[in-house]
Amino acid sequence: MRSVPLIESLLRALRWHRRWFAALFAALAVLAALNTFSSFETPGTSTVVAARRIPGGTKLVADDLRTVRLPPAIVPEGAFADPGAVIGRTVLIRVSERSVLTPANLLESDALVAVGKVALPVRFAEATALPLLRVGAHIDVLGAVTSGADYGVVAADVRVVAIPAASEGGVLGGSQGGLVLVEVDSTQAAAIAAAASVSAVSFALR
Repeated sequence: MRSVPLIESLLRALRWHRRWFAALFAALAVLAALNTFSSFETPGTSTVVAARRIPGGTKLVADDLRTVRLPPAIVPEGAFADPGAVIGRTVLIRVSERSVLTPANLLESDALVAVGKVALPVRFAEATALPLLRVGAHIDVLGAVTSGADYGVVAADVRVVAIPAASEGGVLGGSQGGLVLVEVDSTQAAAIAAAASVSAVSFALR
């Protein structure tokens, strides 16, 4: 019987202080929401990734890059934290969208490429002949010409600027054997790309 007056007293107190109770419940709801949101947040490590697919030989600009936060456990060694450290540098091989950029993706020094030229990655058919090449060597690039009807020189006297090791494979892994970075102008780059789209290209030492 005594429980009834107690309940009535609580109800009267609730009516008198309903605004206070409403504010308290609202504050508790906000706090619970913030705690739930925080539980999904990961501090992460600031990491530079490709904002789009970047072809090999591209000189990086700000629009090619974006910064994301990743769990430290999945950030590759040597990954860049500041986009300013890679803007203006040239990628050695094609970089997939959202791939983390590391020194292995980039030409060691853009001073190796003359003004007005680009570093173009070329995959040659005769990978077994690559040991004959040296950085600084001049070669002729051979491939399909005149719409694939003939085979000949598509870019003459181009300079080898880098020979990535097979272990430096693409961002998704795999061998990059046969890949050579050559210094070319825009016309030579277009001719080599056109020839490579028809059949394998090769080289001749000068």
